[in-house]
Amino acid sequence: MPGMFSLEGRVAVVTGGVSGIGEATVRRFAAAGATCVVADLADGSALAAEVGGSAHQVDISDPEAVVAMLALVVETHGKLDILVNNAGIMGPGEGLLADDLAAAKQVLDVNMMGVAYGVRAAVPLMSPGGAIVNTASMAGIVGFPGLTWYGMSKHAVVGLTKNAAIEFGPRGIRVNCVCPSGVQTPMADDPDLAHWASASQAMGNQHVDRMATADEVAAAIHFLASDDASMVNGHA
Repeated sequence: MPGMFSLEGRVAVVTGGVSGIGEATVRRFAAAGATCVVADLADGSALAAEVGGSAHQVDISDPEAVVAMLALVVETHGKLDILVNNAGIMGPGEGLLADDLAAAKQVLDVNMMGVAYGVRAAVPLMSPGGAIVNTASMAGIVGFPGLTWYGMSKHAVVGLTKNAAIEFGPRGIRVNCVCPSGVQTPMADDPDLAHWASASQAMGNQHVDRMATADEVAAAIHFLASDDASMVNGHA
């Protein structure tokens, strides 16, 4: 069907867009016709130039920086249609009693508050038909030993998604999230995590014993951001 999952004419911001799931999402969105803004702590100008978009270096744990970045996107590109709140960090993994609290707070500031700041800043700039997709995790659905703070942050993203969907649905703005298991990205470069991720998914058997790829997660994000998912709201 011509135009299926088309993002033609859309302006999309992807946080954490330089690598991993973010990079795969930027490339997929651009191929579907979107103008992509690569937002990251790292320099995304090379990727942005490659896909014909723009780049902004931003710390998503700074609410004022997020507001300024999205305002500049609208000033530069004329509008904001899609926001993918993807940036995140893993943080400490020793357990609730042993983890360094400063590192734990950073996980919550980035993974939880960073997503909330993105939603707060984006909604006033969006018109009906806008879409927000948050990257949560399987660790936001079930528990995993040691990943207390990461799991807390991702459970919060799921909760934020469901509440924001109800609050902003009347404006015509949809909010959903994806909850991947382990994904083959630099952040998941851990043999124990890879083994757990492969074993804990429904396809973790002798036929498909692997982690997900960033492209596979980007495909789900693409669907949720498109008009083909116009009746999908508040889902994890």
